[in-house]
Amino acid sequence: MKRLVLEHSSLLALLESCKSLKQALQIHGQIVHSGLNHHISSSQLISFFALSGCKNGLFRSRILFSQIDNPNIFIWNTLMRGYSRSDSPQEALVLYTSMLSKGIVSPNNFTFPFVLNSCARLSSFKSGCQIHCHIIKFGLEFDLFIRNALIHFYSIFGYINNAHKVFEGSLARDLVSYNTLINGYAQVKEPCPALWLFRKMQDSCIQPDAFTFVAMFSACTELNDPRIGKQFHAVVYKNLGCVGSNMLLKTAVINMYAKCGLMNMAERVFSTMGMSKSTAAWSSMISGYTREGKIERARQLFDQMDQRDLVSWTAMISGYSQVGGFSLALELFGKMESLGIHPDEVTMVAVLRACVGLGALDFGKRLHQQYIENVVFGRNIFLTTAVIDMYAKCGSIDTALSVFYKIPKNLKTVSLFNSIISGLAQHGLGETSIAVFREMELMGLKPDGVTFVTVLCACSHGGLVEEGKQFFESMLNYGIKPQMEHYGCMVDLLARDGRLDEAYGLIQSMPYDANSVIWRALLAACRLHRNAKIGEIAGQKLLDLEPDHGAHYVLLSNMLAETYRWEEARQVRKLMDDSGIQKPPGWSYIEHNGTLHRFLASKKSHPQTKEIELMLKDMTMKLKSAGYVPNTVQVVFDVDEEEKETVVSYHSEKLALAFGLINSRSKETIRITKNLRICGDCHLAFKLLSEIYRREIMVRDAIRFHLFKKGNCSCMDFW
Repeated sequence: MKRLVLEHSSLLALLESCKSLKQALQIHGQIVHSGLNHHISSSQLISFFALSGCKNGLFRSRILFSQIDNPNIFIWNTLMRGYSRSDSPQEALVLYTSMLSKGIVSPNNFTFPFVLNSCARLSSFKSGCQIHCHIIKFGLEFDLFIRNALIHFYSIFGYINNAHKVFEGSLARDLVSYNTLINGYAQVKEPCPALWLFRKMQDSCIQPDAFTFVAMFSACTELNDPRIGKQFHAVVYKNLGCVGSNMLLKTAVINMYAKCGLMNMAERVFSTMGMSKSTAAWSSMISGYTREGKIERARQLFDQMDQRDLVSWTAMISGYSQVGGFSLALELFGKMESLGIHPDEVTMVAVLRACVGLGALDFGKRLHQQYIENVVFGRNIFLTTAVIDMYAKCGSIDTALSVFYKIPKNLKTVSLFNSIISGLAQHGLGETSIAVFREMELMGLKPDGVTFVTVLCACSHGGLVEEGKQFFESMLNYGIKPQMEHYGCMVDLLARDGRLDEAYGLIQSMPYDANSVIWRALLAACRLHRNAKIGEIAGQKLLDLEPDHGAHYVLLSNMLAETYRWEEARQVRKLMDDSGIQKPPGWSYIEHNGTLHRFLASKKSHPQTKEIELMLKDMTMKLKSAGYVPNTVQVVFDVDEEEKETVVSYHSEKLALAFGLINSRSKETIRITKNLRICGDCHLAFKLLSEIYRREIMVRDAIRFHLFKKGNCSCMDFW
């Protein structure tokens, strides 16, 4: 008997000092081998195995649990707690249901927080609400521990009003109660109630801790008032003293300053972290600099990181997308994938934006199929909108419409409609755009200012002048006052249709001074309709507003050249050259086998340059046989006609087309993305080439899509 007591005591001591699952398994083996498994309480072994954080440990604890005839509430709770933190939180709910059905023990105040946590991890709001009803049934709704768990549960799901009701119904509140609700308000971007709670907490003489201030700094970022953030930074020192060792708090301060645009303050705090800089702190700094457009500094910090998490990768990719570094964004995403880092929905939105910028349809399609289609389809409306936007703006409008109509009506939003209408507008599908607008109205969704911009653009690209006028006049019926962009759409609509005097009259009657976008639209239409009188007015306004913008000089010069005013055109070019202003370089992208190929006008640096040269000669020969004569009117330099023909032959879109004809299959649509408007010569040539080579050619220029097919263009020569 004495020996059993000694063995019992020593094994218990070993179990209490156990630090690994392997040791616990060895001790369990000794217990069974010694015949003491009936003398040593299973609850200690179950507790260790269940809370070990190991899947095998939970399996062992479940076996031990099944061997107990009448487990007490402590054992039930321990096992539920283990599962609530594991990869199988649903098992906690199974155990809870089993416990209730047996009726041997009743849940207590420790049971429900574990079960609520499992509901939260399973994203099951309905189950959590049922658990709340059970809490009331068992008379535990006033227990502080449970109330804090309920506040946390409702906050996670964004039901902040429910969380606040639970908070207000509490007979007692502690620091956890306040911290949980303050953090809840911060997460749903409602900073004012968070500030009110902080003051109420102080009035209740509850001392804030580091977690309080982390939540408050998060709330301060939503106020967009750096002064309040600075005040809280000072309060931290007053309440907590030196925060040098609290990296979580320092990271929150850095994030607050970075989001408020105070990068100098963020840098100052960041530098005090020394070698203990957290990954979150690095990510906050990178995000802050990308928001300011300081992409080089952001990349410098990114490259200095020892360990990068998904947030830091996403921040850098998003930064490149925001400043137009689309190819670098996709390149960085490729590196991230090669390291086995799985993107989340925020990453996907940033990468899809880069695909849109480059017209990288194949890349975007792969992202959709690999990461999005079968995982979050329709649930995340921002991501779904980004998918539709990608297909529409990468030239696959039919796929965009297909995705749009698969989304349940109750999930469709105004932003989703705006995206598809905008895509239809770029493809010149004005009547379809209007039909979708009417669908939106029938669903009871109220169009906003962006909706009217998209539908007016659709009317403009489709030549639907009267319809556009009606939409413009109806804006006030929706309580929307026309802004600069709406007037810009109307000027573009009227001017494209040749109603240049009416368009100019609208500009003069506007309640705002016209911006460069409006004058550029008018000048472009004057060039199209060869109206030098109004064109000169528009051109001068453009040069007054943006004297260093090379594209304006080129557009004015081309308009003068096309109206045969050669001397004025040369003077504009000379003024441009004397001022040292450069013409924006024309470039075009084409995608092949998942790789993007970039072509610059007149550049011959591509690996397939020789093959491209031969294809260009073939294209030129066949065009001449078809009666094509190059339009060299816009080439106003002092060169002979033969050299002018060579200049227009090496426009970037023609280089991209030659590459596409060499490398694509005979029935495959060739898709080209161009940064500038397609010129008249290329437009005419592409119509003929689509007939000559019997190919569909899709060109997305700076304004719209052109689908060249059987000698015609979808824009009907209206661009």
